[in-house]
Amino acid sequence: MLEPAVRDPRKLRRTALWLVVMMIASGVGIYSAYMKWGRKQVEKQATYARPGIVGRIDNKSEFGFVRHDASGAKISDLFGKVWIVCGVSVKQPESWQATREVLLRLNQRYAGRDDFRIVCFTVDPEQEDPAVLAAVAAELGVGLPEWWFVGAGQEYVHKFLKNKLRLNQLPHLDAGKWIYDSSVVLVDRDRHIRRAVVPQKRGGPPYVGAFDFAQAAEWDAKGVKTGIEKTNTQQLESLLVQTIDELLAQPVTP
Repeated sequence: MLEPAVRDPRKLRRTALWLVVMMIASGVGIYSAYMKWGRKQVEKQATYARPGIVGRIDNKSEFGFVRHDASGAKISDLFGKVWIVCGVSVKQPESWQATREVLLRLNQRYAGRDDFRIVCFTVDPEQEDPAVLAAVAAELGVGLPEWWFVGAGQEYVHKFLKNKLRLNQLPHLDAGKWIYDSSVVLVDRDRHIRRAVVPQKRGGPPYVGAFDFAQAAEWDAKGVKTGIEKTNTQQLESLLVQTIDELLAQPVTP
């Protein structure tokens, strides 16, 4: 005849204690896994928010040029600084109007900083010599040391703009007018070429594109909306300023 089992209260308490310990351990494990996942998401978003790197100016890409005050300089003089560079045709002011307006505001914002420069390469150095460039600088009220208008060998400048700075097209003449990409190129202290990181309205990886203010102005003229209160030009300029500020806060990598 079977007799009912006698339960040991101490064993029951021990079993209950182990169950509680296992539940706590499992909870800690799940929480740790969740926090690890969360950190990865934050890191992923931070990566998206970083200024896009699309290339680097080789420290062997040295060449000299003449600034608008007729003084000589070279690309390596800019290494270690944060600098804005673009192509211009000063005799065609309409061709870089949108870019020029942004550059003037940047020049005012970062005035007096020895670690920031604006460099405008003439795409027509044969016709736009230092005297012509100096007249434009005086008209705009800008000058050294913050703002450089520069010229060098035409073929070399064109290849530098297209191949080294990753602009969309090689400058060329069409019906007597210069056709070129007037986008702003941003270079950091370590010579990395940076691009705009534009967040998307519906999430997902942001769009990495050029600081093309001519295109932004064209979109604004057509009534293209950004989905926020800012115009396309304002949003792009805001991203540029944000990127410059971030890069100026970073030291040169040893």
